[in-house]
Amino acid sequence: MRWTGTREAPAGGPVAASPPRAPVPAVEATVAALVALGASGEVRELPADLCGPAEVAAHLGVAPAALARTTVLTTRDGRRLMVVSSRVHRLFPPALAAVLSEPELTLDDDVDVLHRTGAVLGSASPVGLAEPMPTFVDVALALHPVVWVPAGHPHALFRTRYDELLRLTGGHPVEIG
Repeated sequence: MRWTGTREAPAGGPVAASPPRAPVPAVEATVAALVALGASGEVRELPADLCGPAEVAAHLGVAPAALARTTVLTTRDGRRLMVVSSRVHRLFPPALAAVLSEPELTLDDDVDVLHRTGAVLGSASPVGLAEPMPTFVDVALALHPVVWVPAGHPHALFRTRYDELLRLTGGHPVEIG
């Protein structure tokens, strides 16, 4: 499994290889973790011109609800945790805190997420992290036979199934919305 840098050609033509790219450490860590964990999916580069979840979902042939996003939160006592949720669910930290029996959760900002995961906000992979953190996975993703999860770059996602995502992350199912 590699982040191949291939893109679909217009009008369903043959797949064309992109020019060689500089390695993206967070994506490379994701690929390595997926291989080590025996994942069945692939990491795919998305065309840079796709705008918004609806276009990304159409490109991948899935419903927008099958696209995941990752969020890093901090507990009152300073512990970090990651939530993998469907892109159609808004994450409301006070409600999630109640579900997780935490007194308080706050969203990490761009700098904290980059420092902890090597990726910018919203594109952090839940696997291959230098500092593993407890992970909670939205049960709404279980409704889809295939889910696409951030892979460490705004234009990289990996394909998996809900049950496999729980296994890969050591995640706990949680109802988000």
